[in-house]
Amino acid sequence: MNGANMRSPKILSENGQILQNKASEEKHFVLSTNMDKIFLSLDQIQRPEQAMRRIHDALLPYASPVEVRSNRHVLKVPGEQNCIWLVSSGNLSYFRRYDDLKIAISPAPVVAGLATLFSPFDRHVYRASRGAKVASLSLPLAHSVINDLNLWKDVSEVLGYVVQMMCYRDEHLVSKDSYNIIRAKLVEYLNKKDLNELDQTGIAAYILSTTHLSRSLVYNYLSSLTEGGYIKIDKGKLIEIVKLPEHY
Repeated sequence: MNGANMRSPKILSENGQILQNKASEEKHFVLSTNMDKIFLSLDQIQRPEQAMRRIHDALLPYASPVEVRSNRHVLKVPGEQNCIWLVSSGNLSYFRRYDDLKIAISPAPVVAGLATLFSPFDRHVYRASRGAKVASLSLPLAHSVINDLNLWKDVSEVLGYVVQMMCYRDEHLVSKDSYNIIRAKLVEYLNKKDLNELDQTGIAAYILSTTHLSRSLVYNYLSSLTEGGYIKIDKGKLIEIVKLPEHY
């Protein structure tokens, strides 16, 4: 997009406008009927709540509490390169280690690091929200408990969910133009606005922390979409998506 000379949007037909799906009561939004046929949407991905809870509750008695100093503090256990993280309250944010780009945010209960039970993996770091209740345990101990309680099916469900979320991220953010990325982030933000951390994070900051788009580009799009009546922003926070153009 040329910030100084923005093109007029191609408005979707009535059936292609931003629609509320069957989860509308839960304030879930989708991009459009046309876009849903092409790209994976968040409402198509079911978080395995029961499996996550069973693993969390089984491992928690064996875990050690970890102090959360601030939401900027990277979770670490001295002497442990990899471990299993349990978040009982609050939420957990995932970041790429090499450039600190935020990948995802999950509400409690969270069990993070399960992939390292099978192979060492240190490409991500974690940060918990202020006041979150966090604990950790070593990989050998976690493996033993999961094996004794036969929780591998639950582990596979959680890891399958992770793969789906990575597919979602890949489809919406890789090799796409800047507007498509911002559009996906607007919907993502609104669907996750109930999380405590997002309630304290404005939409511009959220997009900047989860993409490599420039500040000027992000603010230019948000300003234009607001002025065009496509979105509503109050005190920096996205409060409503009225409709979104398919192209901009």
